[in-house]
Amino acid sequence: MLKIRLSRHGRKNLPFYRIVLSEHSKPVKTGYKEVLWRFDPIKHEIKVELDIIKKWIEKWAKPSERLAKLLFINTKDKLFEKFFKHTQRHWKTKKEKKE
Repeated sequence: MLKIRLSRHGRKNLPFYRIVLSEHSKPVKTGYKEVLWRFDPIKHEIKVELDIIKKWIEKWAKPSERLAKLLFINTKDKLFEKFFKHTQRHWKTKKEKKE
């Protein structure tokens, strides 16, 4: 099965991520078939061609949960929303924990 996921590169404290297409059983850093685009977490910018990613999703590739969240946040496209779980954390205050 093909996965679209993030591959970390760069040096210590200055990372950047490549958005890669790879077989799910291959290692992330070396076993990819194609580099699609990149993500810079320091500048909070994602450079991506949505047409290419949508083409691969139509060909049965699945994006990772983290990548799907990043793409959904930046594009608000409902296609990426179905690839991650909606989790809501209900934080309890100290008073509620005691009760």
